[in-house]
Amino acid sequence: MRMLRLLALTTALVCTAALAAGTADASSTVHCQPRSIGPGSLLKGGKQGAACILAAFRNGCRPAEYVLSSFGIDTAATENFRVEKNGARCGVVVITSFRVLPQVAKVFPPRTCTRVRKIGADVVADRCTAGTPTAISLTDLR
Repeated sequence: MRMLRLLALTTALVCTAALAAGTADASSTVHCQPRSIGPGSLLKGGKQGAACILAAFRNGCRPAEYVLSSFGIDTAATENFRVEKNGARCGVVVITSFRVLPQVAKVFPPRTCTRVRKIGADVVADRCTAGTPTAISLTDLR
């Protein structure tokens, strides 16, 4: 029983710390730290934003948003993740855009993923509606 309480306390502290990695506005949406990859080996932001989305999803489906971007020499890809409740179900809405510079970005239809989980060092949203892949990494654009 004592171990169970310790485990519950530890889990609550981890979730609170992950949610603290973001900032909340007046509407109580947590703005998780963004992550930017590229061009080349440039990297801004760690994995705290992905952990923040995972914690928001697991912690009562708290509203949160996170942006993952990847840049090449003449390309830009962006995935916007938003945790939101749809009736009794929790989901992560993902909106993807891709741009070849200097053209206008192509924005793909939103997808809703009904599960967020950690797989190794990666945070993944899966069981997503429409399109491929059916699983989307929150830490690396592939």
